[in-house]
Amino acid sequence: MGHATAVPLSHDLYLIDAFMHDEPERLACYLFDTPQRLLIECGPSRSIGHLFAALDDLGVDDVATLAVTHIHLDHAGGAGHLARRFPNADIAVHRRGARHLADPGRLWDSASRVYDEREMQDLWGPIEPVEPARLTALDEGDRIPLGGGRQVDVLYTPGHAKHHVVFTEAETGACFVGDAVGIAFPHGHMVQPVTPPPDFDPELVVTQLHRIARHHPSFLGFAHFGPHPDPEAALAQAEERVRAWVAWVEEAAGADDLGGAMRRWALDEYRAQDVPEDIIEIYDRNTHWPMQAAGILRWLTA
Repeated sequence: MGHATAVPLSHDLYLIDAFMHDEPERLACYLFDTPQRLLIECGPSRSIGHLFAALDDLGVDDVATLAVTHIHLDHAGGAGHLARRFPNADIAVHRRGARHLADPGRLWDSASRVYDEREMQDLWGPIEPVEPARLTALDEGDRIPLGGGRQVDVLYTPGHAKHHVVFTEAETGACFVGDAVGIAFPHGHMVQPVTPPPDFDPELVVTQLHRIARHHPSFLGFAHFGPHPDPEAALAQAEERVRAWVAWVEEAAGADDLGGAMRRWALDEYRAQDVPEDIIEIYDRNTHWPMQAAGILRWLTA
């Protein structure tokens, strides 16, 4: 089993590999070690001990704010546990997701439509509710103070989920994109869409890609996984691929085992583009293909 590590980026910003599912490079959390500390993403409760260990190694004994890009379990499932660990921390989330962190029953039920009970426990672990008084509801144009005259700005970015936000910060030039752009693992940084039901909307996804581009970030901070140094290329590839995925599902919608067929098609497309097999394996292992296909199909048939 690995140990979560914190890597300095710039201007008091750290990347923390949170070892989600006890594996490296599955979830990136980002810490601003500033007068008012801000942690972006916390991951599921199942592996949050790795995050706590990394914060301990940095000497972090208090966090002012935990901000999550959205409430899916791989990003925010451990929010209640982190709130208990840091009793002075505010938990910041888009206003459409706040009530689900206070009362996570529906959040759990939604995820359990995709994963069975054993998978729920093995992958995510339990969800603890966050006291409503500790929740900060975010929306477009809000700011999270870092102290010393710095702040993180909030963009409301539905498309992946109705409760999705991204965060920008001026000194680092960073844009922390959650799943709004997709996934982009290191050692290849190929961008792949993330298209889960019930909220996936490719038209909104593309709108957000264009909005992010207009901010001219220095790098994109992917949750899965890490900084992408070429935002222009990443955003262009994200748009191209999400359009291609939707077009393929529309044509293949009647196929048996749509998720399996989508997997074979997508991986063959990567091979045709000379993507190395070890990179393809990383994306394949980190993709729940039936869920990806179901999200697109739901949008097409809505």
